[in-house]
Amino acid sequence: MWSQPSLVERARAAIGRGDLLSAYDLARQDGGSGTSAELSYIAVLAMARMGEAEQAMRLYQQSGLSTAGDVDSQALGARLLKDQALQNGAAYSGLKLAAEAYAEAYRRSLDPFPAINAATLNLLAGDEDRARQFAQAALGAPSVDAPADYYGAATRAEALAILGREAEAMAAIELALKLPGADVGARSTTLRQFELLARHRSGGHQLRPIISRLTPPAVATFSGHIFRADPATEATLAAAIDDQLAALNIGFGYGALAAGADIVIAERLLARGATLNLVFPFREDDFIASSVLPAGDEWLKRYYAVREKAAGISFATLANYVHDPAQFGYGATVAMGMARLRAQHLCTRAVQLAIWDGKAKGGPAGTGHDVQEWRSTGGTTFVIPADGLDRSIAYSGSDIAPPDRCLKAFMFADFPGFTRITEDRLPHFWSRVMATAGDVLARYSATLDFANSWGDAVFAVFDTAEAAADAGLALQAALLGIAPEELGRDRPTQMRVSLHFGPVYFGQDPITNRETFYGTEISRAARVEALTPPGSVYASEPLAAVLANTSSDRFSATYVGKIDLPKGFGQYPLYALRRRPATTLLHAAEAVAE
Repeated sequence: MWSQPSLVERARAAIGRGDLLSAYDLARQDGGSGTSAELSYIAVLAMARMGEAEQAMRLYQQSGLSTAGDVDSQALGARLLKDQALQNGAAYSGLKLAAEAYAEAYRRSLDPFPAINAATLNLLAGDEDRARQFAQAALGAPSVDAPADYYGAATRAEALAILGREAEAMAAIELALKLPGADVGARSTTLRQFELLARHRSGGHQLRPIISRLTPPAVATFSGHIFRADPATEATLAAAIDDQLAALNIGFGYGALAAGADIVIAERLLARGATLNLVFPFREDDFIASSVLPAGDEWLKRYYAVREKAAGISFATLANYVHDPAQFGYGATVAMGMARLRAQHLCTRAVQLAIWDGKAKGGPAGTGHDVQEWRSTGGTTFVIPADGLDRSIAYSGSDIAPPDRCLKAFMFADFPGFTRITEDRLPHFWSRVMATAGDVLARYSATLDFANSWGDAVFAVFDTAEAAADAGLALQAALLGIAPEELGRDRPTQMRVSLHFGPVYFGQDPITNRETFYGTEISRAARVEALTPPGSVYASEPLAAVLANTSSDRFSATYVGKIDLPKGFGQYPLYALRRRPATTLLHAAEAVAE
């Protein structure tokens, strides 16, 4: 009798296909209780592969894996030390610490996996003799000498590369790609290792053919015109899409599912075996009414057939459509950022595929807007001409003009434990904590549109996601300068800070007569703040996506899971935001030219 895959099997499958966000979500479905060591391992591994060593190390220690005696847990701890060393500029001491952790795991297990990592880290640290010793040890393992799976052959390739035998290493990679376990997740891990070797040894260019061979399929964000169904025209269009997907080696797609171009591209992605992720700009029933049915009822069946096969479904906002065209542009921007986040995780590149007539009509939405938005953030667009498409669509308009709306970034912050501060210390709290918050916000006056406070809470509206991210992180850093004893506390002075980006209304507050901002997205941002740990800055997926478009070199957004928001606001994917150190070694994906 057929049975459902276990949680562990589903989480491992998500790791294998490079879907680190889903893997982390699945692994944490036990509530993070640590009852399953294997699920804890998968959660830490997913976090590590997303490039966030500090958070992964905390989770590793909290879950009890740091005291486990098995080689996988020990090697995972060594891997986190390696990641921390690389993110801190590949300092000698950090590399050697990680190398010795791997060496100890090898001595206790004689497993080739820690041996090859000890070899690579010693090479990065400049200790070529130790590197060669561990590479030879890895090659001597039966599973590496005569590999039967991907990791055995990939380990063989890495050892041969360290020993300067590049041609043999290439042959081992070709073998690895034919063996079980050669999924995109495994390939991206091996790719990172070879990128490191290429950057830190003479003759690194000789490893470029291996790097090219390992690079996972590219990620595409897609866009295009709505048109009426026509089998003859669509056959030509589908052939052109297939050719472009093959030429670009697209394995992942992100976009909406409007009638016409979106649905046809999504169909061709699925026919190719690619992973499809749908990103809707607002509530689905409103989207169908505004973007599917106007082009003809025949699109609806195809819409649902594609939707059923999508690997992921997200919403830029769960609000309804208010006849504001900027809502479509906002959804497209979020889809673009999600594509870039996925490409970073996989160490591959992100591109845009557009079925476009080539006309830049201006405005806050449309295919021309999407192309301009992608290109303005450094992306490359591959255009398929929109020749011969019947675009005579009768849209139903609204007689009611929408109120003034705009896209803004919001920050909410409050001070946990505020109610326990004694009355005599409240003036000191006001003059130190709230004054510090005011000083930080004053630095961003050029991009700060609104700010208010009540009690211990702070609310601010910024022009850009970058300004909100800068201000939120600056606030947490500034608060650490306030000694805990000043407030009668025994823990660091920190607030909970949440950030979000989305469409809002603006107008005059009838109570205060000040210009203000209001809307569903502000309420949702406020709900996130209550779930943020003190000292952290949590960002919504839309804000993380916007930062991936514009500032991936300045900020890192680590996925922390889909969290149930209070007061019936549903589940929401959240990210822990950090500033990238200037010396950070970015993922290989960021070195791949778009």
